[in-house]
Amino acid sequence: MSRPIERSKDFSPRAGRATNGVAVIFDLGGFSKFFNLPDVHTYIPRYLNHVIKCVETAFFGGPWPWSSRDKIDKASALSPGPVHRKFLGDGALYVWTPPKGSDTFSNTFIHLLANRLWVLQSDFVAINKACADDIPVFELPTSIRFGVARGTVFELSIEGSRANEYIGVCVNLASRLQKYCPGLNFIASARIELPSKFLIDSGYIKVIATKIKGFPKELVIVNEAEFKALDAEARNELFASP
Repeated sequence: MSRPIERSKDFSPRAGRATNGVAVIFDLGGFSKFFNLPDVHTYIPRYLNHVIKCVETAFFGGPWPWSSRDKIDKASALSPGPVHRKFLGDGALYVWTPPKGSDTFSNTFIHLLANRLWVLQSDFVAINKACADDIPVFELPTSIRFGVARGTVFELSIEGSRANEYIGVCVNLASRLQKYCPGLNFIASARIELPSKFLIDSGYIKVIATKIKGFPKELVIVNEAEFKALDAEARNELFASP
Protein backbone atom coordinates (compact mmCIF):
# COMPACT_ATOMS: atom_id res chain seq x y z
CA MET A 1 0.00 0.00 0.00
CA SER A 2 1.45 3.34 -1.03
CA ARG A 3 1.95 6.07 1.53
CA PRO A 4 0.18 9.42 1.16
CA ILE A 5 2.59 12.24 0.45
CA GLU A 6 3.25 14.85 3.05
CA ARG A 7 2.59 18.51 2.42
CA SER A 8 5.64 20.21 0.88
CA LYS A 9 7.76 22.34 3.16
CA ASP A 10 8.34 25.95 2.17
CA PHE A 11 11.59 27.26 0.78
CA SER A 12 13.30 29.82 2.99
CA PRO A 13 12.14 33.33 2.03
CA ARG A 14 15.49 34.35 0.55
CA ALA A 15 17.65 32.41 -1.88
CA GLY A 16 21.34 32.02 -1.16
CA ARG A 17 23.69 34.50 -2.74
CA ALA A 18 24.50 34.13 -6.42
CA THR A 19 27.56 31.97 -7.02
CA ASN A 20 29.44 30.46 -9.91
CA GLY A 21 28.21 26.97 -10.69
CA VAL A 22 28.59 24.01 -13.03
CA ALA A 23 25.60 21.79 -13.82
CA VAL A 24 25.75 18.29 -15.31
CA ILE A 25 22.64 16.36 -16.31
CA PHE A 26 22.70 12.82 -17.63
CA ASP A 27 19.95 10.86 -19.34
CA LEU A 28 19.78 7.22 -20.43
CA GLY A 29 18.99 6.72 -24.10
CA GLY A 30 16.44 3.95 -24.65
CA PHE A 31 15.26 4.00 -21.04
CA SER A 32 11.54 4.20 -21.92
CA LYS A 33 11.71 0.95 -23.91
CA PHE A 34 13.67 -0.68 -21.11
CA PHE A 35 11.14 0.55 -18.55
CA ASN A 36 8.25 -1.08 -20.44
CA LEU A 37 9.73 -4.58 -20.34
CA PRO A 38 7.99 -7.20 -18.12
CA ASP A 39 8.66 -7.30 -14.36
CA VAL A 40 10.45 -3.97 -14.49
CA HIS A 41 10.24 -3.49 -10.72
CA THR A 42 12.51 -6.48 -10.09
CA TYR A 43 15.57 -5.14 -11.86
CA ILE A 44 15.30 -1.39 -12.56
CA PRO A 45 16.51 -0.40 -9.05
CA ARG A 46 19.60 -2.61 -9.47
CA TYR A 47 20.31 -1.17 -12.90
CA LEU A 48 19.94 2.43 -11.79
CA ASN A 49 22.14 1.79 -8.73
CA HIS A 50 24.82 0.38 -11.02
CA VAL A 51 24.76 3.29 -13.47
CA ILE A 52 24.72 5.91 -10.71
CA LYS A 53 27.64 4.16 -9.00
CA CYS A 54 29.61 4.34 -12.25
CA VAL A 55 28.78 8.02 -12.73
CA GLU A 56 29.61 8.93 -9.16
CA THR A 57 32.90 7.03 -9.23
CA ALA A 58 33.93 9.61 -11.84
CA PHE A 59 33.12 12.35 -9.30
CA PHE A 60 34.05 10.87 -5.93
CA GLY A 61 36.84 8.53 -7.00
CA GLY A 62 37.51 4.83 -6.58
CA PRO A 63 37.98 1.79 -8.85
CA TRP A 64 35.93 1.95 -12.04
CA PRO A 65 32.99 -0.42 -11.37
CA TRP A 66 32.77 -1.82 -14.89
CA SER A 67 36.32 -2.83 -15.77
CA SER A 68 40.01 -2.34 -15.27
CA ARG A 69 40.92 0.21 -17.92
CA ASP A 70 44.28 0.08 -19.69
CA LYS A 71 45.33 3.55 -18.62
CA ILE A 72 43.05 4.36 -15.70
CA ASP A 73 42.49 1.65 -13.09
CA LYS A 74 41.23 4.00 -10.42
CA ALA A 75 39.67 7.45 -10.55
CA SER A 76 40.83 10.16 -8.20
CA ALA A 77 38.17 12.28 -6.52
CA LEU A 78 37.27 15.52 -8.25
CA SER A 79 37.98 18.61 -6.19
CA PRO A 80 35.58 20.14 -5.46
CA GLY A 81 32.92 17.43 -5.32
CA PRO A 82 29.31 18.13 -6.27
CA VAL A 83 27.20 19.99 -3.71
CA HIS A 84 23.86 18.75 -5.01
CA ARG A 85 22.36 15.67 -6.63
CA LYS A 86 18.79 15.17 -7.80
CA PHE A 87 17.39 11.96 -9.30
CA LEU A 88 15.35 12.68 -12.44
CA GLY A 89 13.77 9.32 -13.22
CA ASP A 90 16.01 8.28 -16.11
CA GLY A 91 19.04 10.30 -15.09
CA ALA A 92 20.24 12.83 -12.55
CA LEU A 93 21.33 16.42 -12.03
CA TYR A 94 24.61 17.32 -10.32
CA VAL A 95 25.68 20.83 -9.32
CA TRP A 96 29.13 22.08 -8.33
CA THR A 97 30.10 25.36 -6.71
CA PRO A 98 33.70 26.60 -6.30
CA PRO A 99 35.82 25.30 -3.43
CA LYS A 100 35.69 27.21 -0.17
CA GLY A 101 37.62 30.45 -0.36
CA SER A 102 37.39 30.73 -4.15
CA ASP A 103 34.85 32.21 -6.53
CA THR A 104 35.83 30.17 -9.58
CA PHE A 105 36.89 26.69 -10.71
CA SER A 106 40.38 25.60 -11.64
CA ASN A 107 41.17 24.59 -15.21
CA THR A 108 42.19 21.18 -13.87
CA PHE A 109 38.74 20.59 -12.43
CA ILE A 110 36.97 21.54 -15.68
CA HIS A 111 39.38 19.40 -17.74
CA LEU A 112 38.93 16.35 -15.51
CA LEU A 113 35.16 16.69 -15.39
CA ALA A 114 34.88 16.84 -19.18
CA ASN A 115 37.21 13.88 -19.65
CA ARG A 116 35.48 11.75 -17.00
CA LEU A 117 32.09 12.32 -18.65
CA TRP A 118 33.57 11.32 -22.00
CA VAL A 119 34.97 8.12 -20.47
CA LEU A 120 31.53 7.25 -19.08
CA GLN A 121 29.69 7.66 -22.35
CA SER A 122 32.37 5.96 -24.45
CA ASP A 123 32.48 2.96 -22.08
CA PHE A 124 28.71 2.58 -21.78
CA VAL A 125 28.69 -0.83 -23.50
CA ALA A 126 31.17 -2.06 -20.89
CA ILE A 127 29.08 -0.46 -18.13
CA ASN A 128 26.08 -2.48 -19.30
CA LYS A 129 28.10 -5.69 -19.58
CA ALA A 130 29.28 -5.30 -15.99
CA CYS A 131 25.71 -5.71 -14.70
CA ALA A 132 24.49 -8.29 -17.24
CA ASP A 133 24.42 -11.12 -14.70
CA ASP A 134 22.13 -9.12 -12.39
CA ILE A 135 19.74 -7.75 -15.04
CA PRO A 136 17.85 -10.59 -16.80
CA VAL A 137 16.97 -8.74 -20.01
CA PHE A 138 18.74 -8.17 -23.30
CA GLU A 139 17.58 -4.67 -24.23
CA LEU A 140 19.27 -2.38 -21.75
CA PRO A 141 19.43 1.38 -22.35
CA THR A 142 21.64 2.06 -25.34
CA SER A 143 23.58 5.15 -24.29
CA ILE A 144 24.21 7.74 -21.62
CA ARG A 145 24.04 11.39 -22.67
CA PHE A 146 25.53 14.35 -20.81
CA GLY A 147 24.71 18.04 -20.93
CA VAL A 148 27.15 20.41 -19.20
CA ALA A 149 26.81 24.13 -18.56
CA ARG A 150 28.31 26.80 -16.34
CA GLY A 151 26.87 30.02 -14.91
CA THR A 152 25.26 31.67 -11.91
CA VAL A 153 23.31 29.44 -9.51
CA PHE A 154 21.25 30.16 -6.41
CA GLU A 155 20.67 27.80 -3.51
CA LEU A 156 17.13 27.36 -2.22
CA SER A 157 17.11 25.98 1.31
CA ILE A 158 14.06 24.23 2.72
CA GLU A 159 12.78 25.42 6.08
CA GLY A 160 13.36 22.97 8.90
CA SER A 161 15.49 20.71 6.72
CA ARG A 162 19.07 20.26 5.55
CA ALA A 163 17.78 19.57 2.04
CA ASN A 164 18.28 22.12 -0.68
CA GLU A 165 17.68 22.80 -4.36
CA TYR A 166 19.64 24.80 -6.92
CA ILE A 167 18.24 27.01 -9.65
CA GLY A 168 20.02 28.89 -12.40
CA VAL A 169 20.25 29.38 -16.13
CA CYS A 170 23.04 26.81 -16.38
CA VAL A 171 20.77 24.12 -14.89
CA ASN A 172 18.16 24.82 -17.56
CA LEU A 173 20.79 24.89 -20.29
CA ALA A 174 22.41 21.60 -19.20
CA SER A 175 18.98 19.95 -19.34
CA ARG A 176 18.36 21.18 -22.87
CA LEU A 177 21.84 20.27 -24.06
CA GLN A 178 21.63 16.62 -22.99
CA LYS A 179 18.51 16.06 -25.07
CA TYR A 180 19.28 18.44 -27.92
CA CYS A 181 20.78 15.96 -30.38
CA PRO A 182 20.24 12.22 -29.71
CA GLY A 183 23.28 11.34 -31.83
CA LEU A 184 25.63 13.20 -29.50
CA ASN A 185 26.34 11.78 -26.05
CA PHE A 186 28.30 14.79 -24.82
CA ILE A 187 27.40 18.45 -25.37
CA ALA A 188 28.85 21.19 -23.18
CA SER A 189 28.22 24.89 -23.33
CA ALA A 190 31.38 26.74 -24.33
CA ARG A 191 30.77 28.79 -21.18
CA ILE A 192 32.55 26.07 -19.21
CA GLU A 193 35.70 27.71 -20.63
CA LEU A 194 37.91 24.93 -21.92
CA PRO A 195 41.11 26.36 -23.50
CA SER A 196 41.66 25.85 -27.23
CA LYS A 197 44.74 23.68 -26.65
CA PHE A 198 42.75 21.32 -24.45
CA LEU A 199 40.00 21.10 -27.08
CA ILE A 200 42.51 20.23 -29.79
CA ASP A 201 44.44 17.74 -27.67
CA SER A 202 41.22 16.01 -26.53
CA GLY A 203 39.44 15.91 -29.90
CA TYR A 204 36.74 18.50 -29.20
CA ILE A 205 35.47 21.28 -31.48
CA LYS A 206 33.18 24.27 -31.04
CA VAL A 207 29.98 24.58 -33.09
CA ILE A 208 26.85 26.70 -32.79
CA ALA A 209 23.64 25.02 -31.64
CA THR A 210 20.95 26.93 -33.51
CA LYS A 211 17.67 25.56 -32.13
CA ILE A 212 17.94 25.28 -28.35
CA LYS A 213 14.75 26.76 -26.91
CA GLY A 214 15.62 29.94 -25.02
CA PHE A 215 19.29 29.82 -26.06
CA PRO A 216 19.55 30.96 -29.69
CA LYS A 217 22.97 30.45 -31.28
CA GLU A 218 24.56 28.82 -28.24
CA LEU A 219 28.25 28.05 -28.75
CA VAL A 220 28.82 24.45 -27.65
CA ILE A 221 31.63 21.92 -27.36
CA VAL A 222 31.25 18.47 -28.94
CA ASN A 223 33.55 15.60 -29.78
CA GLU A 224 34.75 16.07 -33.34
CA ALA A 225 34.54 12.40 -34.37
CA GLU A 226 31.07 11.99 -32.86
CA PHE A 227 29.91 15.19 -34.55
CA LYS A 228 31.22 14.15 -37.97
CA ALA A 229 29.45 10.78 -37.60
CA LEU A 230 26.07 12.53 -37.40
CA ASP A 231 23.76 12.38 -40.37
CA ALA A 232 24.45 15.42 -42.54
CA GLU A 233 20.82 16.47 -42.34
CA ALA A 234 20.94 16.53 -38.54
CA ARG A 235 24.16 18.55 -38.53
CA ASN A 236 22.74 21.12 -40.94
CA GLU A 237 19.42 21.36 -39.12
CA LEU A 238 20.76 21.71 -35.57
CA PHE A 239 24.21 23.26 -35.90
CA ALA A 240 26.20 25.91 -37.72
CA SER A 241 29.87 26.77 -37.96
CA PRO A 242 31.13 29.47 -35.58
